[in-house]
Amino acid sequence: MASRFVKNTLLAATAAVALAVAPVDEARATSFAELTTEQFTDASDYVVRGVVQEVWTELDDQGRVWTRARVKVSETLKGPDSPDELVIDSMGGTYGDVSLEIEGRAVFSEQEELLVFLSRTPQGRLVPVSKFLGKYTIRRAPGETRHHVMRYHPRAGLRFDARFLPHPAPEDRVYLDDLVSEIRQRVEHGWDGRPIPGIRVERLDEINTPERRMPR
Repeated sequence: MASRFVKNTLLAATAAVALAVAPVDEARATSFAELTTEQFTDASDYVVRGVVQEVWTELDDQGRVWTRARVKVSETLKGPDSPDELVIDSMGGTYGDVSLEIEGRAVFSEQEELLVFLSRTPQGRLVPVSKFLGKYTIRRAPGETRHHVMRYHPRAGLRFDARFLPHPAPEDRVYLDDLVSEIRQRVEHGWDGRPIPGIRVERLDEINTPERRMPR
């Protein structure tokens, strides 16, 4: 199933998937890699479903632009607790006359329903694991009762609005309940001890203890 998710939902940036995934600082938060669903789950501090309530941009102390999304959490699949809201950060965007374009960055739109794999940086930011690859938009196609998930990254300069994403062909759809089932199984069984590129084994061990991965 994990290979099907990778095959059917990777819509862009496949030439750049050899980079590391988990940030050891905010600069490395901009790298991204293609992982299995199990690896995404293992690499995450939080895996949550929710709805974007607000999107805005800010400058950090170094003058870099960050796009921030406030998400009302409907379900926590992995994490040390079950927050009502989270703020997700993605480096890049436009603030006034300052623009920073980061290849493969995650983008958000208000009222977008999503499922996202999140890693906490040493500076405290929650960023999508592997940039846009760690964020799924949740949609339901006309005539269907099941929701499907999809990844998307717009070309630079294009405004993102999740309402207008084209639905994949029926044979290419990845369904939300299947993905959630995979994530839950991984969280229940825990990390298998195998390394993930770009992430210290000590960190994987730390964030996959029962106390850190089982929402309360």
